[in-house]
Amino acid sequence: MNWLDFFASVIGSITSLAWPAAVVTAVWMFRGEIRPLLPRLRLKHKETEVSFRLDAAETVVGQLPAPPDTAPATPEELSRFEQLLNISPRTALMEIRREAEEAISNAASRAGYPPRAFGGTRGTLRMLRKHDLVDENTSQLLDDLFAIGNAAAHDPQASLTAIDARRYRALADRVIAVLENPPPREPSGPGDF
Repeated sequence: MNWLDFFASVIGSITSLAWPAAVVTAVWMFRGEIRPLLPRLRLKHKETEVSFRLDAAETVVGQLPAPPDTAPATPEELSRFEQLLNISPRTALMEIRREAEEAISNAASRAGYPPRAFGGTRGTLRMLRKHDLVDENTSQLLDDLFAIGNAAAHDPQASLTAIDARRYRALADRVIAVLENPPPREPSGPGDF
């Protein structure tokens, strides 16, 4: 190798590093603007999406109103969950998702809205959000929980562990407690229920 070949290879190496350096520089320069967007980022690669969504949901759950003093799950409920967990973490997760859907329907019924009139659970949740019966954080957490539940139900490649199912249960229990005991709401004016 002569000196011209050497310099050509050095320059080639430098130019091949230019685009990663540009990306790193851009991320560094705009880190303040990028940081708020990270929880909304959705990546999918086998079980990675479920784990990432659980991490995002655990961040949101900290912003929910303080949980009211509610009775913890009964030993029978815990036993049933553990039995399902031993059979299939996917099945246990789906059972908890069903409980969250039921809590949304019950919240709509308590507010005087027939839950089936809104096109299912997502429609009912949108109605509750529209009428300020659930706050933005609760709605976002439920969206994350339903997305995880959809992955569990419909993606055979999604790998769910018992740890994932237990994390999901903790999040769902917290949001169900908020739905069952909503914080007091001030009437917005005449005609408000």
